Amino acid sequence: MTVTTGLSLAGGRGERSQQTQPPRKKHAKLFHKKCRTGCQRCRVRRVKCDEAKPICNNCTRLDLECGYGPLPIVQSNIESSSTSNTSGVGDILVDVEGIPPLPETEARRKLELELFYHYFTETAPTVGGDRFAQSFMGPVICRAALKSDAVMHGVCMLSALHKAYKSNYTDPQHMQHYSTYLNQTLQSHHKHVLHLDIDNVDFSCLASTTLRVYGYVRLQRRSLVQYTPPIEWLRMSNTSNIVFRKALSLIEQNPDSLSGKLMLEISQHLDEKRRMEDTSELLYLLRRQEPHELEEEWDDEVYYVYKRTLSCLDCIWKHRFDHHPPPGLSRRLILFPMIVDAQFVGYVAQKRPRALIIMAHYFTLLALHRSLWYIGDTGLREARAIAAELPLEWQGMLIQPLEILKDPSLLCNVSQERD
Repeated sequence: MTVTTGLSLAGGRGERSQQTQPPRKKHAKLFHKKCRTGCQRCRVRRVKCDEAKPICNNCTRLDLECGYGPLPIVQSNIESSSTSNTSGVGDILVDVEGIPPLPETEARRKLELELFYHYFTETAPTVGGDRFAQSFMGPVICRAALKSDAVMHGVCMLSALHKAYKSNYTDPQHMQHYSTYLNQTLQSHHKHVLHLDIDNVDFSCLASTTLRVYGYVRLQRRSLVQYTPPIEWLRMSNTSNIVFRKALSLIEQNPDSLSGKLMLEISQHLDEKRRMEDTSELLYLLRRQEPHELEEEWDDEVYYVYKRTLSCLDCIWKHRFDHHPPPGLSRRLILFPMIVDAQFVGYVAQKRPRALIIMAHYFTLLALHRSLWYIGDTGLREARAIAAELPLEWQGMLIQPLEILKDPSLLCNVSQERD
């Protein structure tokens, strides 16, 4: 099922020269010492890490998931049915550079046919948050999967993940298939990102989208004991924005491409000037009157980082109780972690109270999508955990989210966008 692409031989050397010359010995990389204190991804890749927080420059440039601490190892044998690999979705991190290609076997072909069919008939209709997303995650992505390994792997990963969800993440075979295709999706996607061009930009955008769905599942199942902000999820979502931003520079060459149509659809949400013109609904979160508010680290840059972040949420907050909400709210919710400032992600990592309060507002609004299987009660869990973590003197800024948390049914019904 997976389409493989031929690779041209560099240098044009003939068979004769290859036979007469002894194989050259591969030398170890000498440009740096092995990094022991860098991020997980740089340590796996054995490259020098600048240890920038919240995400190092290597991971930013390559659109990699960045994080610090020990890196668990995930097995990825497609033929294995071992019950030993039963770790939760939230525990899986992978080495995307040391993964061998999947063998071309009858078992693999049958498995991918089964996963592709399950995705098309059962998973795709449950993933989209509105009509545009349903088309995008259904026929559009399935057609692309027939042309791209990265997209096919992403489709198989989501299909296996959906099957695992339906088994309450207890079926070891579904978990094995999910982790296998997660590894393969990450590997093939990163190859595209390294050499993003007009030929693969569509596939990169689609593969990135499948990984964002995975990100929500991982967020949904993470432990909230001794609460820490979901920085890894924010980084993963925020760096995927790199692919879409790069796509902007390529679509002029092919405005009718899939990525061109996609960027046209979401461009209004990336238009900072338009967003900044209407931030009235959440301006109270920029208040600085009380002693604890005046003690906060503050300057013009901090103010505008917070204001730009609030501009991403303002429209959704304004219409949160509408009986007939305007179109696009679902899309804005999913786009939020992609388009927030990297500086804001840093503030969240530092557990700045005001940044956590803004995240609590976002997660409260994410309850609009609680009917989607890959989101579920994620927003409610995160918002409540932030409220429990926040210092008492800052609790006043959470009055409105806390009222919604008591009765989420007060929120508008965005499922009609999916009708």
